[in-house]
Amino acid sequence: MGTSVGAANAVIAKDPKLQIQRFHGLRSYGSIPLNRRVNVLPVSSSSNSSIITATATPVKPDVAAEPKRSKVEIFKEHSNFIRYPLNEELLNEAPNVNEAATQLIKFHGSYMQTNRDERGTKSYQFMLRTKNPCGKVPNKLYLAMDDLADQFGIGTLRLTTRQTFQLHGVLKKNLKTVMSTIIRNMGSTLGACGDLNRNVLAPAAPFTSKDYLFAQETADNIAALLSPQSGFYYDMWVDGEKFMSAEPSEVVKARNDNTHGTNFPDSPEPIYGTQFLPRKFKVAVTVPGDNSVDILTNDIGVVVVSDAHGEPQGFNLYVGGGMGRTHRIENTFPRLAEPLGYVPKEDILYAVKAIVVTQRENGRRDERRYSRMKYLISEWGIEKFRNVVEQYYGKKFEPSRELPEWEFKSYLGWHEQGDGELFCGLHVDNGRIGGKMKSTLREIIAKYDLSVRLTPNQNIILCDIRRAWRRPITTALAQAGLLLPRYVDPLNVTAMACPALPLCPLAITEAERGIPDLLKRVRAVFDKVGLKYSESVVIRVTGCPNGCARPYMAELGLVGDGPNSYQIWLGGTPGQTVLARPFMNKVKIQELEKVFEPLCYTWKHKRQAKESFGDFTNRMGFEKLQEIVDKWEGPAEAPARFNLRLFADKKTFEAMDELGKLQNKNAHQLAMEVVRNYVASQQNGKAE
Repeated sequence: MGTSVGAANAVIAKDPKLQIQRFHGLRSYGSIPLNRRVNVLPVSSSSNSSIITATATPVKPDVAAEPKRSKVEIFKEHSNFIRYPLNEELLNEAPNVNEAATQLIKFHGSYMQTNRDERGTKSYQFMLRTKNPCGKVPNKLYLAMDDLADQFGIGTLRLTTRQTFQLHGVLKKNLKTVMSTIIRNMGSTLGACGDLNRNVLAPAAPFTSKDYLFAQETADNIAALLSPQSGFYYDMWVDGEKFMSAEPSEVVKARNDNTHGTNFPDSPEPIYGTQFLPRKFKVAVTVPGDNSVDILTNDIGVVVVSDAHGEPQGFNLYVGGGMGRTHRIENTFPRLAEPLGYVPKEDILYAVKAIVVTQRENGRRDERRYSRMKYLISEWGIEKFRNVVEQYYGKKFEPSRELPEWEFKSYLGWHEQGDGELFCGLHVDNGRIGGKMKSTLREIIAKYDLSVRLTPNQNIILCDIRRAWRRPITTALAQAGLLLPRYVDPLNVTAMACPALPLCPLAITEAERGIPDLLKRVRAVFDKVGLKYSESVVIRVTGCPNGCARPYMAELGLVGDGPNSYQIWLGGTPGQTVLARPFMNKVKIQELEKVFEPLCYTWKHKRQAKESFGDFTNRMGFEKLQEIVDKWEGPAEAPARFNLRLFADKKTFEAMDELGKLQNKNAHQLAMEVVRNYVASQQNGKAE
């Protein structure tokens, strides 16, 4: 069968209805023939240095011995590398695609959706998600996405928690036009969804220091290494024409290397094979101390380690993070990544590939709920996982290097890039760009020929700004409601929400549409119990337990668990290094103050010096906090209230009211924020 793989692929390419041979692990391992299956098994999982053996079994075992596989695995197997039946479904007149194509189009970067606010006949539409390693968006691509949102979408762009765009509302008949436009404007949606490596995160700040540049270069290389190679994406959307930039030689070398049995020889997909991965796979790269990427929530976390002179030397690796879970199924859970070890910089692609292959070969394919790599590591333990990865890596991992404490960095406001130019980070509530904000951003980006970067906190950064442009850009942004960070409520700065209703089919309740009012209610509680305006809590809201806005890392996480109902999670920290825990279930949206108020009041009066809300809840213990909530009868003494007259004339009031509407605030709320921030800046000696 040695020469049959290439011939088989040639036949399959001509007839997409032919079934691809079922996935059976590695195709080659030493002298084992290609028609034998290889299972990598530890002889003893109790030892720190387990012996690994390769055992051969026939390709076609007895039917009774066939492992159970999920329906999606069957779809992938029969798809001719993610082509069939999607290629046929796109040609018919129906507004939707069938079940198999619905799964396959995810690999192309799209989800089929319906508007759940509408009753009666379903109005099918498609969401497209781009793939932007490091959140980098060239000028040309930003302007193209802005146009596509108006011409084929719902008129808005959404920034995601993985540094990408989401374009909602695309009709099936327009998919090819939209996809090809993105591709021809330096963009891609390939692998933005589906069972493969998703967008690779890295700090969005365009600093020119060696460590940040090296982190971004590494993220680009990992994204290229794990990008599908079989051409299905370009066949579907640009008739086979390839729009791929030249890859670094080290990426090509690492992908093709099969020294340790990682690859499928003669396959169009040398790393993924016919079945790709069991589930989605997420990677983030960063520098020590910068946790703008929520590093511990990823399948692989990669941290640059530099020497005393700032020269990058290698990487610490973390594995096994993931947020998704299912309500009331206790063996599904969010999990933080844990240290795997250190690798020298020249080995990073081989180490990442070895981890991916370990998950490919051993991750569960029978039940998708348990298919993420976090469940494999939870079942095996880190020692066994490390031992198996080392077989594919071909080396032992070195001990992890010491790192400083992690800190969340938003990069909002104006900053020096390090090359004489500036960048400006802009807060975008829930990542939704529309209306005056959208048109103003387009004008600025087009006029000054700026590139942009998207952040993992759903914000946007304008890059490469000359100093002379700062004042006119600041003025234009302010007029569109894009304010400098000192004018943004501190609660909003760190808050995130997923899109949820009406388009997400998994949403149980509101998130993006509900969080503006929720944040106002939390601010009102702060005012009531006497917390300062500068105080903040990391709040994240999702409409279901899948955790797209990473609520399980929040100090206060709200996870939809019923109509207008949330599960409350507490205990995450501002540095995003501690996993939150469930505190209360089935809290109705109108009852949230009954929980927030006693918690906030107790935090104000019983916290230690500079203790964050998350640290406070963990120190107090949930049992005690539950008792406080249950017995709450209101603050012991209401703080003094002042009725300040803020506006001397109607014209000023109307101008402030218009500006406030851009931020979903009234004139009084916005004016109070300005006054509070000014007073705070005076007290801190930072008035401008």
